[in-house]
Amino acid sequence: MALEASLRTAAPLVGAGLDRIIHADYAEGLDPLDLAARADVALALVNGETGLSVVDLLEPA
Repeated sequence: MALEASLRTAAPLVGAGLDRIIHADYAEGLDPLDLAARADVALALVNGETGLSVVDLLEPA
């Protein structure tokens, strides 16, 4: 029962993640590791001295 629900939830998230990786490669020429580094830095800035919130991460850079 839980496996079915997990697959229903995980599949769209994995698809969205892959879509984001491919889009970053085509649109900005970013390698997947560079994209991951950018995301890591952005998450580190949330609620820090910059005053960014998680919602601010949705805005294009």
